[in-house]
This record gives sequence, C-alpha cells and structure tokens, in this order.
Amino acid sequence: MKYVCGYSLLFIPFLGYGISFNDLSERAYSTSGEMIQSNGRMNTIGFEKASSMASEPISIETSARKIRADDSANSGREYGIMVDYSLKNPVLRSAQEHEFELLKKGIQHEMVAQKGQIQISLKRDWLLYGLEQERSSILTQKRDFSHEAYLAGEKKFKAGRLSQMELLRLDSEYRATLQEVAATLMEAEHAQYRLKEAVMMKDEVIIDDMEFTFIESSALDDRLKEAPLLKSLDDRIEALNGSIASVRHSTVESVSIGIGVTQEPTQNSVDFRLTIPLAFSSKNENKIAALMSERSALVHLREVSKQKLQLSVAGLVEHLSEREERIKVLRENEKQYETLFVMAQKGYEGGVMGQFEYLATKNAYYDARLHTLELKQSYIQEMAEIEEKIGRIW
Repeated sequence: MKYVCGYSLLFIPFLGYGISFNDLSERAYSTSGEMIQSNGRMNTIGFEKASSMASEPISIETSARKIRADDSANSGREYGIMVDYSLKNPVLRSAQEHEFELLKKGIQHEMVAQKGQIQISLKRDWLLYGLEQERSSILTQKRDFSHEAYLAGEKKFKAGRLSQMELLRLDSEYRATLQEVAATLMEAEHAQYRLKEAVMMKDEVIIDDMEFTFIESSALDDRLKEAPLLKSLDDRIEALNGSIASVRHSTVESVSIGIGVTQEPTQNSVDFRLTIPLAFSSKNENKIAALMSERSALVHLREVSKQKLQLSVAGLVEHLSEREERIKVLRENEKQYETLFVMAQKGYEGGVMGQFEYLATKNAYYDARLHTLELKQSYIQEMAEIEEKIGRIW
C-alpha cells in the first residue's frame, strides 16, 4: 500500500508549468534527428548548386619548339601561349538550375512531412498520457473502495459473521486493484517519457491547449491531397522531368574559346580558337527514354497509391465514426451504472443488500468507466493511424 501511494506521487501534475502544443512542436523540431539531417541536406544542395553553376576555371596552354630552317636566319625558337575559357550552354545551365530547385522543393516537402509526423506522435502520446491518468484515477478509487471493503470484511471475520473464504476473496480483489493501479501508472510513465525524449526535457510535459475531441471527416478529400506519400511521388515525377530537360539540352554542354599569341623567328601572330563538341551518339536519347519510362511508372504508381489511400483512410474514418457512437452510448451507460450504484449503496447501508452484491454493483460502475476508456484508447490510436497516412494532425 505504501509502495503504491509513493509511486502515485511521481505523477502529480506540475501545475506551475505548461506549454502550448505549437511551442512544444517547435522544440521537438529542433531536437529531431530527421529534421537536423534534412536541414543539412538543404544546405548541401545550396553549395552543390553554387559549385555546379560556377564558371569553369580559365586554362593556359603554352608551347615551345625549335625551328630549323634552310636559311639559318629563319632558324630559332617558337613560343606560344593561349588562354582558354569555357562557356556553358545557357539553356543547359537554366535546366540544371531548375533541377536543383526541384531537389530543394522535395526536401522542403519532406521536412513538412517530418514535422507532421512529430506533431502526430506528440498528440498521440499526450492524449494517451491523459487517458492513463484518467484510468489511474478510476482504478485508485476502485483500489480504495476495495481496501475499505477488505477492512470491513476483516472486522466481520473476527466477529464470526464472514467466512475465511469470503475474506480471502476480498483480499484477492484488493490485491488485484493494486496491480492494476501500478500497471496504469507505468503506462502513463512510458507516455510521459516519450514526450520528454521528443523535446529533450527533464520536467514533466504538460500541454495546456490540447484535449481529446472527436474528428470531423468533412474535409477528408482536401487532407488526402497533402498526403506525404502522394507529395513524395509528385516530387519524384517533377525531379525526373527536370532530369529529362537537363539531359535533352546536354548534347553541347559547353563551348571553349581560346585567345593567344605565337612568337616565331620571322613573325608574331595573334591566335583564336573555338572548340565545339559534336555529339553524334544515341547515348542521350537512350538515357531520356530510360527516364521517361521511370516517370511513366511513377505516374501510374501515384494513381494506384491515391486510390489505395482513399480506400484505406475512408475505412478507418468509418471505423472512427462507429467508435464515436459506441463511446457516446457507453457514457450514457456509465450514468445508469452510477444511478444503480447509488441505489445499491442506500440498500447496503439500510441492511437490505449484502456486502458482495454491493461490491459487485460498485465494481460494475468502475468497469463501465474503464470500458469507455478502453474504447477511447482505441479511438486515439486509430485516429493517429489516419493522421500518419494524411501526414498531419486532424
């Protein structure tokens, strides 16, 4: 008994501290390993783009040779120097810039999806934590009631009005409630630890602006359009379009221009050189064909994934509606069990109802409340499953 009471003190809410869900989410973003990596990748793409778009370095070519002419006056050494500069195809350059922008856009969508998953986890763990606290409160009442019943039974046993078997039954019920309270407190502790880990806090996490509510399914279609799975496929299709455009314009990647001078024994000259690569090959065509084939597969996959997602989420939402109705019915049943318990208590105090019948009525009231919480827990978990599919909290 002392152990359970001491354990319960660990879960007394720290009333002096509270945080909004948005503030907690921002803290979780800053400590998320996935978000840290995504931010790093975003910066990396910026540097890669700057490197790819930078001008090619100027090259200097020098030459020297000995000339032996028939006339010794024309013999001597020839010296030459040429500065060479490459100009990238402007159309290709524009296509490659667009390709980098698409990569950045994809990571931005990925970060939005990561933020959505973080919020979903925080919301689920907070609601489960609150539910376990509520369950703990009910079980604590049940435990205290069982303890009082055991103490009353012990007095009756000593007075010879209760058998040893009946006393053992009261003792067993009391011990069972001790285990139930301990198990519930442990589950609440696990949920709180997950919240603390997500935001790297030592204090108990208390969210002051979020409570359990039933979801409205009217905006389902709009929410499905932003699903991470579909967004990811859209980004991959756009990235392939960018790659196709880059490959299509990469036949002539750059033109090289050279300007230099040559000094000979008999004359000096200014030289000009223009180098244009000639790409008579089917290499690019085959690469474009491969990329277009991959794009066609992704377009088909997106359509199939969209239909599957609609069916899956619609089925889960339908289940949630059924659970909502059942929870409302169970809440009404709780009121009936409470009324029955009040009547039973009066009967027991008036001596017209036996102790075990009274205990059964009281336990039925507690069990009805716990059954509602079980269904509420299933609702929270299934709601989180829907939110994971659509990529955001409802």
